[in-house]
Amino acid sequence: MEDDKELLRSVLIDLEPTNCSMRMSRTLDPEKTAPDSLSMNVKLPWRADVRTPDDRSLKGAEWSITLYDGGTGSELTRQHNAIGQLNYLAPMEPGIDDDGFPESCDAWATLDSQTFGLLRGMALSGKLPAGFRLHTHGLTYGWEPDGSGKVWDINARPHAFISDIEIISNLVVPPEREQSETEVDEFWIEPKPQPESPELIAARATTKAIEAIDSRLLWIFVLLAFIAAVVAFRQ
Repeated sequence: MEDDKELLRSVLIDLEPTNCSMRMSRTLDPEKTAPDSLSMNVKLPWRADVRTPDDRSLKGAEWSITLYDGGTGSELTRQHNAIGQLNYLAPMEPGIDDDGFPESCDAWATLDSQTFGLLRGMALSGKLPAGFRLHTHGLTYGWEPDGSGKVWDINARPHAFISDIEIISNLVVPPEREQSETEVDEFWIEPKPQPESPELIAARATTKAIEAIDSRLLWIFVLLAFIAAVVAFRQ
């Protein structure tokens, strides 16, 4: 009965995408053509965590999600009326014929063509969703009152079902790109004075010399005008 309750209970998992790749394949037989897909590496938000029953965090595992354009899903998802799964994969050490792989938590879900098309258009324009929210079945909430902690018994149930998926996206693009903390700090730091070039120093000296000559010539012209006025007055 406890297992049935865990499958009925919906546990929310938030994921933030960090990159995206697209895969398309075409064959002569459309029925044998795999659906188009978008694959993204994702991460848990900084406050969220998914732990095993022995309190080991899975936040450091490699998280990913693959979204398919339609498709029939799997036999298990059809049995549980789900649109996808969240699967735990234990790490595998490198062997003779393979490189192995790290511990990972991989999610996949099928989307209708309209929703998939919107996501594909965003990805082609260089924009990723702000996040995904998975309604999973097979996990439980941890002790955190805000629900940020989840517990996943990866040994008893390495495959959790996804009944719903929410896609969060920022629709308003700021007029200027966001500045990093380093850029903001550098913006407020007063720039240090740069040393003057020899050319600038020479140009400034030439200008001062010309100004001095112009000043002397002005006094000479005034004196000559005064002398001419005195001579004219005496005549």
